[in-house]
Amino acid sequence: MTAGHVGFWDGMVRELTSGQGQFRLLLLPAVALVLGIRVGIADARQGHPPFARRLREGIEPRERLLKDAVKRALNPLALAFVLDVVLQRLTLGYVRPLVALVVAAVLVWIPFIIVRGVMNRFWRRSHFGRRRAAHGRGAAHVH
Repeated sequence: MTAGHVGFWDGMVRELTSGQGQFRLLLLPAVALVLGIRVGIADARQGHPPFARRLREGIEPRERLLKDAVKRALNPLALAFVLDVVLQRLTLGYVRPLVALVVAAVLVWIPFIIVRGVMNRFWRRSHFGRRRAAHGRGAAHVH
């Protein structure tokens, strides 16, 4: 790596781990958590299996699936980017857009994708079990 690359990564880590930049380390993953839970539950309610399963099993045409995935991922990524730009300006007094993009991807987009899938699985399993029990299936019958 060149000295510029090292300086970029070093500066970004320093900004995130020291002083007022630490707030970004708390707020941005919290945003990912909230958005991932909401979208994961919405996916499950609409009957969509988790993204990885849909991709692996070819439930939908891949092109349409990937387009939808990119479209749904852009909102949290854009929100995270804007939040990080605002937080940089408030805490540091200046804005580094490339840092905001990297931070948005690492601290929001990746956790969002993970939480969305986990929440979808959790919601589908917990509600499927409730429906089975409500209809008398799956419970032991005593005669």
